[in-house]
This record gives sequence, structure tokens and C-alpha cells, in this order.
Amino acid sequence: MKLENVADEYAIYGTLFSLSNRIQTIGDKTFKDITLKQQFMMIALGMFPEPPTLKEMGELIGCSYQNIKRMAEHLQKENYLWIRQDEKDKRKLLLVSTGKMEKMAEKNRKETIAFMENLYRDIPKEDLRTTLRTLMKMDQNIGGVIE
Repeated sequence: MKLENVADEYAIYGTLFSLSNRIQTIGDKTFKDITLKQQFMMIALGMFPEPPTLKEMGELIGCSYQNIKRMAEHLQKENYLWIRQDEKDKRKLLLVSTGKMEKMAEKNRKETIAFMENLYRDIPKEDLRTTLRTLMKMDQNIGGVIE
């Protein structure tokens, strides 16, 4: 890829898309019954102390309510989670893990570690911290709002 005549901002923008697509391709080959986005949603589910609502999940991972609901319905069909009505507010739907993802993660721990080590190979910790700060600032700049 030739980047000498491309502004850094455009090169970063394009590289983010390209890298994201390649990671998704690898992930989609890894999981037989769910997509990488659905797997990411299950990881995000573990970040909540209590079962989140569809809206809360959408806000965290940057997806619309409709996309979250569609992914959740597929994950429920594959027995990764349950969609439950909130006891306190019947209008809200909660996402509850069945434990299947956690078991799969434990089974694939070595492969996951190897993938992450390869992805970040030869990148100094300080560069990783700078990249993370930059990506978080970019996320703030676009507002994190998905409609």
C-alpha cells in the first residue's frame, strides 16, 4: 500500500476499515455458529455487572437497537444468551448469558492468546497506549451515537 501521497488522517481512516475487515474475516472463520460481531457482543455482555438492556448494549458497542436485537435473537437461538423482560420495567429487555461463550472462551484460550500476541507483535507498550488514547478520542469526537 502506497501512502506517501495520502494525508495521515485518510490513511488511518482507510487502515481502520481494512484492519477491521481482516479481523472480522478471521473471526468469522473461527466461530461456526456466530459472527465476530456477535462474539464481541458476548464479550461486552461480560463487562456489565448486571444484565444490560438492549439499549445499554447498543450504546457500549456502537450498534443500533435494531441491530442489537437481531444479534441477540440469533445468540438466543444458538443458546449463548437469553432475552428476558426486566422485572422492574416490563418495557425493557435484558440480555443474560447462558455461560456457553465463557466455556468456549476457556476451550479456545490458547488460540486467542496466540492471535492477540501475533496481532500486537513488535509494538511497544507506549505505542499501544498512544493508539488506545487516540482511538478513544476519535470515538468521543464522533459522539458514539448510533441511530
